[in-house]
Amino acid sequence: MSPTTTVPDVAPLGRAPMPPWLGPERVESVRNAEDRPFDRAEYEARVEEVRRRMSHAGLEAMVVFRPSSVEYLCGHHTAETAPQPLLVTESETYLYVPDLEVGRALASSEVDNIRCCGYADALRGLELFLDHAASVLPNTARVGVEVDHTSTPPQAVEILRTKHVTVVHTDHLVERVRLVLSDAEIRCVEQAALTTRAGVEAAVAEAGDPEATDSSVAAAIAAALFEHADSPSVWGPVVVTGSRAGIPHSSWQHRRLETGATFLEFAGAHHRYHAPVMRTLSLGRPGATERRLADLARTALAAVLDNARAGVPCSQVAKRASEALGPLPEDVMFHHLFGYPVGLAHKPHWMDGAPSFLSPDNHEVLQEGMVFHVPASFRSFGRAGVGLSQTFVVERDGARVLTHGPAELVEIPGRSA
Repeated sequence: MSPTTTVPDVAPLGRAPMPPWLGPERVESVRNAEDRPFDRAEYEARVEEVRRRMSHAGLEAMVVFRPSSVEYLCGHHTAETAPQPLLVTESETYLYVPDLEVGRALASSEVDNIRCCGYADALRGLELFLDHAASVLPNTARVGVEVDHTSTPPQAVEILRTKHVTVVHTDHLVERVRLVLSDAEIRCVEQAALTTRAGVEAAVAEAGDPEATDSSVAAAIAAALFEHADSPSVWGPVVVTGSRAGIPHSSWQHRRLETGATFLEFAGAHHRYHAPVMRTLSLGRPGATERRLADLARTALAAVLDNARAGVPCSQVAKRASEALGPLPEDVMFHHLFGYPVGLAHKPHWMDGAPSFLSPDNHEVLQEGMVFHVPASFRSFGRAGVGLSQTFVVERDGARVLTHGPAELVEIPGRSA
């Protein structure tokens, strides 16, 4: 995408003067320092859909704290983790940042207004942000806030409640808009999937080294994920070998690769859109336990891909997958979560959106453009673990897999622990 020429209105909050380094020429230079992943029209369409849902919910404004949702609506992203909320009103958008983040806001965002404050403590900055937000809203305005997500500071809700506004829990309003990806967003996931493939290839190559460890495999994956990428993955890579693969969410400890299965989970990223996979390596021919777990993983994955299509309830997909699996062996662990939405994500994990899962209790209907990861991971507790997964997009006639390569055990020939 080409740099935008639209310049937001930038002003300090409180009694602070305009920073002397923020002159018009420098603003223009910083504004054009980076290409945007999407054009302004796409961001405007996203905001308008949020406004439509705000109107339906009787809201005059939304204060958005989740960093990935702020980026989704206006493009702003930064390595800084201090709260930088976005106010969406019926006609304008305001991005609130500390002074040192003005550059990132100018370089990355498509927003009407940027309001900044000195790099004061986080609470004082938050008070300035929310004082201003309340000042541009009518008395008794209903303001939506996602109150149950960790990115929303509890103090923010308390501060807003002291103003002349009513705080309304919006139940992931913005995140539910994000569940359906645009064609341009899906292209980002497709590009991320190419990086994911490079990570798989790097893992297989490193595992063939007789001196390979779980750490060296993780390093090879990480190098491949970073080498040609424009953004890092928010989680992983996970690499766990031998019996420790039977302990969920274990990872590398500089151990030699063991006979049996080595479990991998990671995601390539493109503009912070993610394409996760689980893959499993086997040193030589897999044993009976690994083959049994792999059969279960393939069965679950195939059932999801065979049944996921636009118009089908999430619960039905989960039911069909459960039926395909049948009763599990007594020693086998499985979470019975057959898929979760992925796409744009910030730390700490690529599960960074509305909790709309392929599970028996979720009766929401799948829509074209939704993207899911199928975490088909099965473990014989404390003995072995196998994960074989794909990321797919929901289309009218079925599921289209976006990640690359077969979801099969990968045998590493000529290799013994």
